[in-house]
Amino acid sequence: MPLNISRRRFLHLVARAGGARALYSTMAQIGLLPMPAAYAGAPRLAPGSGKGVRVLVLGAGIAGMTAAYELSRAGYTCPVLEARPRPGGRNFTVRAGDKLKEADTVQRCTFDAGPHMYFNAGPARIPHHHKALLGYCKDFGVPLEVMVNDNRACLLQDDGAFQGQPVSSRQVLHDSRGFIAELLAKAINKDALAEEISREDKERMLAFVGKFGALGQDTVYRGSPRSGFREPPGTGRAAGRVREPLDFKELAKSAFWQDQLNFAEQYDQAAIMLQPVGGMDRIAHAFAQRLGSSITFGAVVKELRKTGAGVRAIGQKARGRAFAVEADYAICTLPLSVLAMIPNDLSPAYKAAVADCQYVKAAKLAFQADRRFWEEDHQIYGGISWTKHDITQIWYPSSGFHAPKGILIGAYIWSDSIGEAFGRMTPQQRVETALIGGEGIHPGYRREVSRGIGVCWQNVPYSRGAWARWSPTGRAGAYRMLGEPDGPIYFAGEHMSYLTGWQEGAVLSAHDAVRAIAERIKARNR
Repeated sequence: MPLNISRRRFLHLVARAGGARALYSTMAQIGLLPMPAAYAGAPRLAPGSGKGVRVLVLGAGIAGMTAAYELSRAGYTCPVLEARPRPGGRNFTVRAGDKLKEADTVQRCTFDAGPHMYFNAGPARIPHHHKALLGYCKDFGVPLEVMVNDNRACLLQDDGAFQGQPVSSRQVLHDSRGFIAELLAKAINKDALAEEISREDKERMLAFVGKFGALGQDTVYRGSPRSGFREPPGTGRAAGRVREPLDFKELAKSAFWQDQLNFAEQYDQAAIMLQPVGGMDRIAHAFAQRLGSSITFGAVVKELRKTGAGVRAIGQKARGRAFAVEADYAICTLPLSVLAMIPNDLSPAYKAAVADCQYVKAAKLAFQADRRFWEEDHQIYGGISWTKHDITQIWYPSSGFHAPKGILIGAYIWSDSIGEAFGRMTPQQRVETALIGGEGIHPGYRREVSRGIGVCWQNVPYSRGAWARWSPTGRAGAYRMLGEPDGPIYFAGEHMSYLTGWQEGAVLSAHDAVRAIAERIKARNR
């Protein structure tokens, strides 16, 4: 009898075997998803094509600096106004002596100085397929290293399962696969699949499931070296003792299956991840170095107006000095949550579109550890541990291995409800919350870490949120509207992409704005 597997079941098996990337590729190949367009590189503008054209760029984040860099190479004059005293926007690396300012607080970083003693308070990882951003890293000579996003030695902790004791990611992942494979094998043996299959195909499927889940010959899961050892193998008679499988009911009772089991299978989270050597802001400073004096730091835009000939930005510099900058066009890369607070001449429909975008209330907090206890005591080299406590995650550094000290991310929160509550706390209360959460993963944690410093992005004046979150109706309406200019004003930033929260989205949106302006100038000059 021929094998007759439905398309849905086929895709289900592909996902189980190969993860999200394999599923995405397969769906694209059989026409269920559009094939993504290949990245064609940065805009190719004719040399000198922008001569005599002035484009004002609002914001020296990654989007703003990308746009100014590409336009200036073609001869455009591109003044960049940045409210902060530094480039990068939400690309922000905190080091010894830096200040972290929120609406009502100022924290000073007291970390020890050192090449790996930094805290990426904003973006902290780059997927290997983010070609546009990585292309600039290559062109600018920004050295990269592997960022360990997924580490099977990391820990998962839930007060509601396993008596609140942390268990290794390795064991949770592979024991879960083993139990799932055993259930599927039983269904195959009982001919309980939706479609009838031949005996030969049944044997093949059982062999596949057995390998996938490390089942015994009787298709029962009894544990596997994949899940780790109670006693590791060594020399002599030390053959090693495999861990007993976790209790399946406890696994099902835990929250691990909701995010942690498939976290590293997500398209934007799968290995290999990368990071700049020495901190994410190396990218921002590389852009700023090339733009030089065209960036005015400490320039807070108070009004954005249309003129008969173009645009005018009115604002205030340090010490209260007023300024006004005029240009033929403007590229606004300010977060929409910030733009909504600035008096402007946008048309009513565009104002409504700007107000329609919501921003994630994300928070991060970091500690210094004077002993890299995660390496010495747990053999954890990079990666992320998870907990059901409000801190959500602990990140271990992917640089400085075996150095005496290190910087640990002691909380990474992206739930709005938790982030909002975290943002209402004082810096000292946030540190205490992070210490309590960390103790659940690492008993004695409080004695190991110190000098905590954190950021709640919704409280940061020129950010007012971590990244954009569009609703489905917002995508269909406001997002599409902002993809077109409002007269001389264009929009760019991670919010103008389907890669919200990623620097790649900021870069690609800047490329779109640059191409649109270049086409407009070309048409005007015909």
